[in-house]
Amino acid sequence: MQENEDIEKEEINGIDNIKDPFNPNEININIVPRSVGQLVDLLEYDEILIPKFQRRPNLWNNEKKSKFIESLMLGLPIPLFYFDEGSDHKWRIIDGLQRISTLEHFILGTKKNTLAGNKEPLTLQNLEFLSDYNGYSWEMLPRDMRRRILTNTVTVNLIGKGTPEAVKYIIFNRINQGSTSLEAQEIRTALFQGYRTDFLESLVLNNTLEGQAFIKATDGSVTQTRQNDLDFATRFISFYLVDYKKYEPDMDAFLAKGTKEIPDKREKQDEIRKNFRSAMELSLEVFGDKAFRKTLDVTGRNPINKSLFEIVSTNFAKLSDRQRQLLANKRQELIEHFLLLQRNQDFMRSISIATATKASVSLRHEKFNTMINNFLNDI
Repeated sequence: MQENEDIEKEEINGIDNIKDPFNPNEININIVPRSVGQLVDLLEYDEILIPKFQRRPNLWNNEKKSKFIESLMLGLPIPLFYFDEGSDHKWRIIDGLQRISTLEHFILGTKKNTLAGNKEPLTLQNLEFLSDYNGYSWEMLPRDMRRRILTNTVTVNLIGKGTPEAVKYIIFNRINQGSTSLEAQEIRTALFQGYRTDFLESLVLNNTLEGQAFIKATDGSVTQTRQNDLDFATRFISFYLVDYKKYEPDMDAFLAKGTKEIPDKREKQDEIRKNFRSAMELSLEVFGDKAFRKTLDVTGRNPINKSLFEIVSTNFAKLSDRQRQLLANKRQELIEHFLLLQRNQDFMRSISIATATKASVSLRHEKFNTMINNFLNDI
């Protein structure tokens, strides 16, 4: 099983204009001044939460953490924070995760592992201007220095509860335009906390039958890095729940719409899980380690193609058990038909170039669906 991701870079240029503009009046962001001490208090009582970003907390090394604490000790201004206020009145971190987890590590230490999960207290090291405090923990700092840190004022931009998800998505995306920007899936995960994200994780993590089937079918090529595995699961569920004929660009907006359609009823979720697992098992049985990859007749193999995963997984998931068994029994003939489809230039363009346009999405689904239906009818 491969350690490195083996995914074909998706060419999405050519996206049509977004057809559902948002109302600017729906943007609700409040500028809220807070002290470091108030943020720490929220942390201590679990009132600051982390959306399930793959970009984890506590990524800074101790030296970088120490430099941040030194900035507070010096009273230097620090970048503003962005939080999303949930209906439970708790704040979810959108921007400032490493700074927040550093505060928890240094001030709350090992008694609170909500974010950082540290086993050892943070002691300051390699300070530039206050080197006398190298080796100090929070408890070792004199009271006046601790007070200086806690009374340091920070600026919080709070995205108010009730702000529509589509608007939040745009806000999150605009916030994260810098070098550490979030991936589209990470933003979707931030928007859809709860049963929807839990359901998507159940499709790809190795602690479930569905996740094990996904990992085998993709030969371990899709890792959890930057939530790529969840991006594949979201691609599947969106086209499974929302017919491709209803697709309107752009792809990110469609995937957000599809995620919102995930049912909250366990029975319906279980049915989807079963069909997804069957689709993964059939893909592996028919295509082997070349599942979801272009040209099955080449020496070696190509990277996994998201568009192929999209059409194969959703189409196979919607078949009956009998139809899936028929395809498995005629594995070699099905491969030959699929190779013939891949000699169609229009089809290949639809999975290679401008893949998020309405024309490309419609074409690849129609051609693959037609191939499968004709194949089944001829058996």
